[in-house]
Amino acid sequence: MNPAFLLASVLLLQPQEVGDGTNLYLIAPDIWQSRGIGHAHLVATPEGNVVIDTGLTLEADRHHRVLSRHASSGPTRYVVLTHAHADHAGGADRWTGDDATVIAHARFPHTQRYLYELAPFQARRNRIYYPAVIATPPSAEELRELMPQVEPDILVHETYTFELGGTRFDVIGTPGAEGADSVSVWLPDRRILFTGDFLGPIFPMWPNLYSLRGETIRSATDYIDSLDRVIALEPEMLVPSHGEPVEGARTIRSNLQRIRDAVRYVHDAVVEGMNEGRTVHELMRDIRLPPELHLPEPHGKLSWSVRGIWEGYAGWFHGSTTELYPVPASDVYHYLTILAGGPEAVLGAAEQLLEAGRPVHALHLVEVALAGDSDDVHALEVRLKALESLPPSENRFESMWLRHRINETTQRLADEP
Repeated sequence: MNPAFLLASVLLLQPQEVGDGTNLYLIAPDIWQSRGIGHAHLVATPEGNVVIDTGLTLEADRHHRVLSRHASSGPTRYVVLTHAHADHAGGADRWTGDDATVIAHARFPHTQRYLYELAPFQARRNRIYYPAVIATPPSAEELRELMPQVEPDILVHETYTFELGGTRFDVIGTPGAEGADSVSVWLPDRRILFTGDFLGPIFPMWPNLYSLRGETIRSATDYIDSLDRVIALEPEMLVPSHGEPVEGARTIRSNLQRIRDAVRYVHDAVVEGMNEGRTVHELMRDIRLPPELHLPEPHGKLSWSVRGIWEGYAGWFHGSTTELYPVPASDVYHYLTILAGGPEAVLGAAEQLLEAGRPVHALHLVEVALAGDSDDVHALEVRLKALESLPPSENRFESMWLRHRINETTQRLADEP
């Protein structure tokens, strides 16, 4: 995650770093956090340890070494995986040597399987958004080595409770924001909730109900139900797997309620608009949160969630007969260029749109012009101007996509004679 997104608008606990340069923090008595791209947590008890998330495969050895040496050398009795993403479950095999019991959501095996099977497809997209992690295109074999398959011993639907060393642990199903296989871990006697990615990398924010990485659409209604479940717990500390812990029961409760009410507002507005016969693009354009429910959008984006909700209910068919057949609109772009009088006429119109402050409209026409000649220098130049004219975005994925597209276009122009 981008460190800039870890700035929270609530009171932050100042944990104590242990060891020189270990990135290990004592965040509460007997509760340790080893930080990385994805954090690993260890709760020490007199009868052994509970590990919550194990981090990315590439960081798993460090997490294990640091926690074992500086936090607790006792045996690992339980490993709880908050969901199947590799930066949370990739290092699970480092902790199962003591015959630890592995706990995950009932949907974990299904999610793990499709992420594994689609690893080459997703890696191509993830390179755009996480270039520091995926610097070069890995082979399918290399990808799958980074995604060891985990077989949980206990699968959780609603809640699974166990006790170790006098500490009670509730593993609670919290599907929605990061997928259908999310669980959170609740320590009721200490009012501490380990949230994984349930609330994202900052708190509060608009949830990532649709991911540009290319995953299944996350259910808004499941997320609302999960938020209700978490609000009822009345946590005094949130411990996410990205970023720092958050303290303060009152602040936590008010922000959880704001997130829930914001998601419900948008969900209901989409359903109302669908029933009124409004198009998905109209709803993406028009649905906005009222000021009292405003949330930042550094990770998820409201307009993308609108489309995700629409298509989650209605699927991909939006009402054009052409959608029923394997002939995309781009197949006729070349004919539109001819009818317009050639690519220069199309690009001239695109430049007029740019001057009028309509860069997305201009990009549509650039795609029409490039359909006839993908190396057209003028078209690439207009595309670059249009991309650079788009307003800056607080959303990391949108920003990284635009940067990728600008760099790609600049490189293609440099390669042209």
